[in-house]
Order: sequence, then structure tokens, then C-alpha cells
Amino acid sequence: MLKVKPPDGYPPEAGRYVRGNDYSPVAVCTILDTFDFAIPPELNELVMAGTDSGAALSGMLQTENIGLEKMICNIVANPNIRYMVLCGRESSGHLPGEALLALKQNGIDEAKRIIGSKALTPHLANIPTELIDRFNRQIVSIINLLCKPGERDIKVPGLNPKVIEDAVRGCYQEAPVVFMGYTLYDMGAYPEPAIYHKIVSKLVQPQSHPEATQPGKSKMGLGLVLHKLLPQTDCQKCGKKTCLAFAIDLAKGKLHLEDCPYLDQPEFAENRRALAKLLE
Repeated sequence: MLKVKPPDGYPPEAGRYVRGNDYSPVAVCTILDTFDFAIPPELNELVMAGTDSGAALSGMLQTENIGLEKMICNIVANPNIRYMVLCGRESSGHLPGEALLALKQNGIDEAKRIIGSKALTPHLANIPTELIDRFNRQIVSIINLLCKPGERDIKVPGLNPKVIEDAVRGCYQEAPVVFMGYTLYDMGAYPEPAIYHKIVSKLVQPQSHPEATQPGKSKMGLGLVLHKLLPQTDCQKCGKKTCLAFAIDLAKGKLHLEDCPYLDQPEFAENRRALAKLLE
């Protein structure tokens, strides 16, 4: 079975990840659906479950553009990685999990926009098309355990460290095994040399979705930021159908933090302070 040593300087891009076994055939991608300073412990546990069970890389993905680009750079720099485990909760607005799945299924168009993605700015403008094509050839399957936004039950597969460990272990078996409908085994390294690419410059403003650049849409952007700090229960007790709708009206000044009954609870105290600061 072919295995290769990653090049010097691997992984080329820094990020919120842990480096594990360089010769492992799998990487774990946990979606980060909140801010860096408010990472829930259950997401950290998923990252460590990936590393502890033998993943080559296990980390968090927060955005559908530069975050995804950095992840692609790190993956194609290690031809041993042939699978990805996608877990955690989807992040409303950014939709990085959906963007990753759409990239694998559809690729990109001439403007380097991920075809079929519903994210606001799913553009991979900072990396060559060569890297994107190589990523899609090298990764044979993304094991999709992604949970819906706001999911809190750690017993569901995408938030369960034990399930993540089982998925990783399935990828490095010599004989094929079936895991939740996926046939997994270690097929060896991708039969082309590693591509070492470090992002030198980043576009300040990549091409945006039309809705993101129309006049009057600035409050939408703030609403998406606020939404990450809300309980995301979609309880409708505030009078809105979803927490995202509440966040947008919060950004417009039509609603107030007091209108959310959950934000008075102790476990959301830090989030409430962060929300208040953003609304100053």
C-alpha cells in the first residue's frame, strides 16, 4: 500500500486544527458555528476524538471561503488523506458544511464560485483551480454527519465523539467495512505528488452573492453575526419563526435582547454580553 511522507512545512496553512498521524487516510472537519471566544466544549471534544482515533488532521471550519481554502491547501499537501469526516452543527448564513459538500459534488464555475451552494460568499478566489480540482480527485468520500443548525443533543451522530472515532477507524481498515452506509477502507495515498501551496495574499472582498451587495443589505450581515451568539432553538417565543429572523430584526433595531427569553439564562450570559457589545 502506497504511503508518502508529507513535504517539509506541512501543513502549509495555520488554523484551528490538531495534527495527528501523517499517514492516516482521513481528516475530520468540525463546523464551528460560533465565535472563537465562545467555542462550546462539545466541539472541542469532536476535534480531539478525531485526533485520538488516528486522523491525520482534525480541526474546525468556520467560513465558506477563506476557511475552506486553507483547509484545501492542507489536504492536498498530504496525499495520504482520502476521506473527510464532516461533523458538528451547520452554521446558518455561512453554511460552510453545505459549501464543502457542494464543492465535492459540483465543483466551481468560471468565477470560482462553488456551484449549487446557498452560502452568501462561497468563492475560492485565493487558490488556484488546480488545487480545487486536486482536492476533489484526492478525496473519494466525505462522510456526512453534519447536524442541523442549533442541534444540542450530543447523542446524535454528528455531535457524538464515539461515532466520530468509529468513522475515523473505519477509514484505515485494510478490508472494506460499512459505516452508516459508507464503504470505507485504506486505499493508500493519492498517486500524484503532494501540492504544497501557501496562500500569500487574500482578497479583502471576494465576489459576493448579489443579495450580499445590494443597497440596504448591511443589516443582514450584522444579523448573521448576531445569530451565531443566539441560542438557535427557533422556539418562536420572541414572535419570529426562527432565531435568524430574530437576529436580523435585532440588527435593524426592531427587537431587543430582552425579547429572547433564553438570553436571561446563566448559560447564555457570556453570549448576551457579546451581543450587547456588537449592538453598541
